[in-house]
Amino acid sequence: MDSRQLKYFREIVENGSMSGAARNLGIAQPSLSQLVRNLEETLGVELLIRTARGIVPTEAGQRLYHHARQIENYIETAREDVVNVGSEPSGRVVFGMPPTISMALSIPMAETIRIEMPKVKFGAIEAMTGHLREWLIRGELDLALLYDNTNIGDCSNSLLLTEDLWFYSAAEDWPFSTPPLEPVDLKAVLATELVLPSERHGLRTFIERIAQAHQLEPKVSIEMDSLTQIKALVARGSGYTILSPASMHDLVSDGTLVGSPIINPHLRRNVFLVRSSNAGVTLACRRTEETCREVVANLVARGIWQAQLPDKA
Repeated sequence: MDSRQLKYFREIVENGSMSGAARNLGIAQPSLSQLVRNLEETLGVELLIRTARGIVPTEAGQRLYHHARQIENYIETAREDVVNVGSEPSGRVVFGMPPTISMALSIPMAETIRIEMPKVKFGAIEAMTGHLREWLIRGELDLALLYDNTNIGDCSNSLLLTEDLWFYSAAEDWPFSTPPLEPVDLKAVLATELVLPSERHGLRTFIERIAQAHQLEPKVSIEMDSLTQIKALVARGSGYTILSPASMHDLVSDGTLVGSPIINPHLRRNVFLVRSSNAGVTLACRRTEETCREVVANLVARGIWQAQLPDKA
């Protein structure tokens, strides 16, 4: 079994047909069929089956396909690593971010990379963390930011920061006797009419878990999975919310919203920078990681992101 056979096998699986794969690879279909038979004889298992929808992998075939993709990525990474030594980073880097982070980070990252690494094609994808985790494992993303570093397969990860969550209200609709910016108790916050994402969203799960640990229950008046819509509802006085200051910086800066940190307990969550094990670690990918940390440190230093960076030791 060699890398050429694995490449051809991957092409068959992704095409779902022998003829389509042969056409893409520029080889004769009988040669491709013989290659599969040789692989099956070598491994002693059936790898592909024909169905009404085309060719699909068996369980063994699916596992071989997974390994084939990894091996191809490793080979490409090795090639780029050697070729790009001392050269300018180039190529595409796809970076996934949850909406609450993308609001603050995606634009400054894109602008920084455009100026400092003009040959890198940076793509930012905004989605809920469950989707980001799945795409990372499949190698459809190079990097992503997640609030939870469990169930990420072979992907590597490191702590990026620990961020605070604040309570937010329309400026003219502040519900507490203490003024904005003064800390407010979680119990009082959870008693207000909250606008929060649904329970499939990581933020809602985090809030519910903390509330349950303190024998409390959030009073959720509206469920909304769109960050833009949550901000709009709170700005209109249709409820209150709990979000990161980074995601609310624009409306706080113009005086539309006001907020306070939450205590008893503090609401803090980790943000992890995760690298896909299936996407390959190119020079562009490594430099994008470095840029992410630099931009985040700048946002924290400027007070746009209320967070603590990990100790460098």
